[in-house]
Amino acid sequence: MYRVVVVDDEVLIRMYIREILENNGYEVVGEAEDGLDAINVCREQRPDFVIMDISMPVLSGLEAAKVINEEKLAGFIIILTAYRDKDIAKQAVDIDVMGYIVKPVDEDVLIPAIEIALNKYRQIKKMEKEFDKTKEALDDRKYVDRAKGLLMERRKMTEKEAYVYIRKLAMDKGNSMVEIAKTLLKAYGG
Repeated sequence: MYRVVVVDDEVLIRMYIREILENNGYEVVGEAEDGLDAINVCREQRPDFVIMDISMPVLSGLEAAKVINEEKLAGFIIILTAYRDKDIAKQAVDIDVMGYIVKPVDEDVLIPAIEIALNKYRQIKKMEKEFDKTKEALDDRKYVDRAKGLLMERRKMTEKEAYVYIRKLAMDKGNSMVEIAKTLLKAYGG
């Protein structure tokens, strides 16, 4: 079940959105009536996503969205607005808002918008995970390459001999090649 924070300065709109969300299997974990409260609720609840009005007191929805995104307080944000305005839409794009809905809010528009945003969010998270794995693999390879270089220099091994040596140590000691490489680098001061 996805956790949601609903933000609007009008209590009736918040109640209506809450009802739509709960009737469709979403858990509303917090509500706020202005942008500053929205940030604080997100800091406490760390929701999967936020549905937030733009026009609010204290901090606007866009100002709050910027902070929420920068601090990674929620997975994503869907903005609600009473106006069709290209400038506002551009600002929303610039702060990585995942959706933009013009009021009045309708269940037949809100739920598909959420499902599309959730799908995009899952794709982004998957790509980030793959990127992190690739980066880690490249970092690991750098350790092994540096350790090979040290072995080549200090023990007068060829590159292949250094690689075979690290691999054999890893198998014999039950460690990964990266762990062996890091240990050799520390031992040799590299």
